[in-house]
Amino acid sequence: MSKRILILGAGKEQVPAIEAAARKGIRTLVLDMNAEAEGAALADEFRPVSTRDIGAILGFLGEYKAKIDGVMTIASDIPHCVSAVAEVLGVPHIALEVARRCIDKFAMKQALLAGGVNIPEFAAIASVDDLKAFITRFGHPAVIKPVDNSGARGVLRLTRAIDLDWAFAYAKQFSYSGRVEVERFIPGLQISTEGLVLDGRLHTTGFADRNYARLDDTAPYMVEDGGDIPTILGARDRQSVIAEFDKAVSALGIDWGPAKGDMVFGEDGKAYVIEIAARLSGGNFCYDKVPWSTGVDIVDILVDMAVGNPVDPQRFEPDRNLATVQRYFFPPPGRIEAIRGLERAKAIPEIRKLDLWVKPGATVAAAENHPSRVGYVIACAPTRATATAAAEKAVRAVDFVMALEANPETEITFSAAKRGRGRDPSRQRREGEVVPATDPHLTRSPRTSIRGSHPLPPQSGRRG
Repeated sequence: MSKRILILGAGKEQVPAIEAAARKGIRTLVLDMNAEAEGAALADEFRPVSTRDIGAILGFLGEYKAKIDGVMTIASDIPHCVSAVAEVLGVPHIALEVARRCIDKFAMKQALLAGGVNIPEFAAIASVDDLKAFITRFGHPAVIKPVDNSGARGVLRLTRAIDLDWAFAYAKQFSYSGRVEVERFIPGLQISTEGLVLDGRLHTTGFADRNYARLDDTAPYMVEDGGDIPTILGARDRQSVIAEFDKAVSALGIDWGPAKGDMVFGEDGKAYVIEIAARLSGGNFCYDKVPWSTGVDIVDILVDMAVGNPVDPQRFEPDRNLATVQRYFFPPPGRIEAIRGLERAKAIPEIRKLDLWVKPGATVAAAENHPSRVGYVIACAPTRATATAAAEKAVRAVDFVMALEANPETEITFSAAKRGRGRDPSRQRREGEVVPATDPHLTRSPRTSIRGSHPLPPQSGRRG
């Protein structure tokens, strides 16, 4: 009799897990509130159940009679739901206490600090006065964020020009619990790491340089524009990042399964941990970019681990060394009249994937977080330079024809590659109700769709 795996989520990000299980002859039972989600039609069994409602999931399982051999998700920041379900099913998982720690950024930072992990200075803030006190002590720039959200929602880089009253209120509205933290901004190379813990050992399979070339363009919001494999770091510096990632995973108590690290290799030559997630990554990292670059498919491996199949550690070893580079499209705010050049972009030989989730007629807002991005390209080539050139050429090939708000009959053509160069951050917003297209890779949460009715980021009157 074939095994059965429960997959929490049926969105684009969970489809690779559904497909991996199917290739192995493992039956898939998939839960998602959205019956129209892409993975619903691919599942052997689908049920419309919220993946964030532990009570609803356990209620469903109480009535489900067939044996379930494992549970997992991809990208969705719900390790506590996975652990709670796995505990009831008696299948492999991390402790529920560990999972809960990993979805609370402040509790996570406390555990990392206690474990001797190199992290930026941080503090919980309950008021604007707390925020001002932290900045008085540690200076600018700083980063404010909700303690319990993901996808850069509610995250701001604070300089002297940003009004702290506005920043505190902005970050707080993205929190499920209404809690906010602040930390010192670490200048340096931002990095994504990822791996699986098997038999007590962390196998780091993913290592990519995150592309924040638009950091000043999107300020004060921190919006990533893809990432690059392989890293520009030398072997010694790369290993220092992996060592700190390993140390952080141990400090948090992740002793089985997936771990995802947001890291920085600082300008001071030290590796820092920003955040650790007890899940597989989103944004094509674990199921496209890393397998194309290295041949290591940890989605496939995690499916086996989840249902208790044996895993040969040799599967973590790379069998190729290719470069992958991802870049996103950033059209200006407004209504899209037409999108041109997609076929031209797809025809570039190195382009392995192009995905766009907006259509003509959609109204988009300025990018404030990762869900507000509208699409991407991924290039794969023998060298990073070749892949970068191809990805950026593909983005330049696509034109978004935007309607001018003052006169809907007038159109302007805008290359997404040119958006924001030298742009005044105070002009990121337009008046009125503007709802951004939502990145289908990311789970909806408070304020995923941000209305343009809130004020522009107020300026404090100071510069620098």
